[in-house]
Amino acid sequence: MIRHFTACDSHQDMLGVLLEDGVIIVDDAVAGATLDRLMTDLDEDLAGAPVGGGEFFGGAMRRIHSLAWRSTAIADVITAPVLTGLADGVLLDNCRNYRIQVLGLFQVWQGGRLQPLHRDIGVYEPYVLREPGSKEILLSWIVAVSDFTTANGATRIVPGSHTWPRDRIAREDEVVQAEMPSGAAVVYLGSVLHGAAVNTTDQPRSAIVSGYAVGWLRQEESQLLDCPPEAAARLPLAARQLLGYRAHSPILGWAEQRDPDDLLAEREPDVAAEGYKVQSLQNV
Repeated sequence: MIRHFTACDSHQDMLGVLLEDGVIIVDDAVAGATLDRLMTDLDEDLAGAPVGGGEFFGGAMRRIHSLAWRSTAIADVITAPVLTGLADGVLLDNCRNYRIQVLGLFQVWQGGRLQPLHRDIGVYEPYVLREPGSKEILLSWIVAVSDFTTANGATRIVPGSHTWPRDRIAREDEVVQAEMPSGAAVVYLGSVLHGAAVNTTDQPRSAIVSGYAVGWLRQEESQLLDCPPEAAARLPLAARQLLGYRAHSPILGWAEQRDPDDLLAEREPDVAAEGYKVQSLQNV
């Protein structure tokens, strides 16, 4: 079972359960209007993306990345107070600030196969090994764009698996599905086992897949390439800091001795937001 909260509930209460169980669901984490704007901006790109993804993604998944370049609406998602509030509680004991780890819009279509259960921290192994009980390096989250149900393949999660040895395999009776309405977020530690389930309906299940990593760790996706400076300059300060336009400490990651809290402080967007996508493709 995954415990549900609302975005108005106490962050301390949420944090306590998150650290104990490794996962919680927060209803109303992101406004429906924000998700509508995002999906409108992504409509053309999403329609042209292939459904597939290979063995790891289950063979029936459509994915769009570079979301911060494609839509300014994503800023309201990655800076959602309930998500950053939980990240503060989980990660700031192990860093000065944190950054977006990965950022994509995923759709699971009918058919396919179960995604293998995995831990997001696996991308750093064996070079960075987090032992059970040690400080966290990742806080992952998935925001439901459409409702998550058992029938449409809601994400499979193994509560408590953050306390397990790395080689322990989950039994099927230990796996639960993150059923939740649109706008809710399932938030889980990077050391928790999870994976997409099979969609048995004729409608795709859509979600924003992301999370935060400690600021001294390399991002899984290079957001500085996915959202170059001219595009990042359109976003609010907090959003571009989360993308990585911020040093982790006085000099770790700085550029041209710029303000470590805002590496774009002296830059202005070179093109207007309207029509930006077409021109930027020529410059990347």
